[in-house]
Amino acid sequence: MKYTQGIQELSLPEIYRFGIELEAFNVNTGLGSKSLYHSKESNEFLKQHRWKKANFLEESLVGEGGAELVSPILYDKIEDWQNLQEVCEHMQKYPGKHGKEVVADEKCGCHIHFDSRTLSGKTKEESQAIMGNFLSLWAESEELIYKMCNDVNSPIRSGTLNVKGNPIHRLSLAIQGVKGMAMPTGKKIHEAIQNNTLKVSYQKFGRMKRAVAKLKLDNRRYAGLNLTNLGNPDKNTIEFRISNGTLDPEVIKQNVYLYASLIETARTMALEPEKLGDKVEQFYRTDVDEASKLENLLNLLFENEQEQDIYRKRWESVRNAEVFRDNEKRGFAPNRFQREEFEQIAKRTPATRVKQAFAKLKGMLQEKTRNNLRDDQLGSER
Repeated sequence: MKYTQGIQELSLPEIYRFGIELEAFNVNTGLGSKSLYHSKESNEFLKQHRWKKANFLEESLVGEGGAELVSPILYDKIEDWQNLQEVCEHMQKYPGKHGKEVVADEKCGCHIHFDSRTLSGKTKEESQAIMGNFLSLWAESEELIYKMCNDVNSPIRSGTLNVKGNPIHRLSLAIQGVKGMAMPTGKKIHEAIQNNTLKVSYQKFGRMKRAVAKLKLDNRRYAGLNLTNLGNPDKNTIEFRISNGTLDPEVIKQNVYLYASLIETARTMALEPEKLGDKVEQFYRTDVDEASKLENLLNLLFENEQEQDIYRKRWESVRNAEVFRDNEKRGFAPNRFQREEFEQIAKRTPATRVKQAFAKLKGMLQEKTRNNLRDDQLGSER
């Protein structure tokens, strides 16, 4: 595997089949010749490129002035990367009534699915080892992944951790106890691994499950790592939901490569552990700060320094973003690295505020000194 820009292949193994959900806001989905969903030109384009349109029952954003396009099964081939580029460009041709341009703002996500066979081996034992490694790797690195799954200077959208959108949608999710559209699960996964109680598939509910899936009423799907479709004969996938919406095909390709690298590392840990040497042991160390934890993760996932730098720059640009405060309360596995809380507080406190507080304290002390001197003088006069 090697990251390449543009439409060049990434050299992913043949088992890597994936799909992409593109979301954007201010898109015309109404009737007429200027509609992404209904114009003859657009329908012919989407049919040729094999992308599908989500409706308002499948995606609340469609009812709020946005749109979602769902890719066919994609492969690491030049023609499929070209396909993605052309669809990103096509979606931007149909602005709605909320401005002159189609945008991928904080209402939008970019979800990436992988065929779950990427987490299976030739035997049951191999499959269990790969899946176990992947879940352990995810739980250990989840907080870092949330900080490097988007372009530079683009922290995860607030809706990832705090539900937004129309009131009816928010109420529906609140009733289910859903706090965000792609919540961390590292803490639960870590605890389940330790207790040997982890479950990654769920009982099927027949027609009822299909109905609630249409309405997105299954709260298990609202995890950053969505495993609800594992074992589903119709859609046997794992889904990464945390990335922000974007219509930049290069950013999307970088995210595909990031998630594929996580999976491939889990496979290597199970099938060819000698290739990784002591990198695994170094990564699982918790007596390090966050920056060192990141470097250990990058060394584990990527051999190429240029590849590492893509995700290092992403992390550096957002590591102290407000959305990431109180991380341990949000569901990330706790104590995976040593936090620099006091240093971060100092960095977030403007120097002018410190100077103002110091000046005020100095003034109070000076006033108290003057009062004491005056009292002493009056006492001596008496």
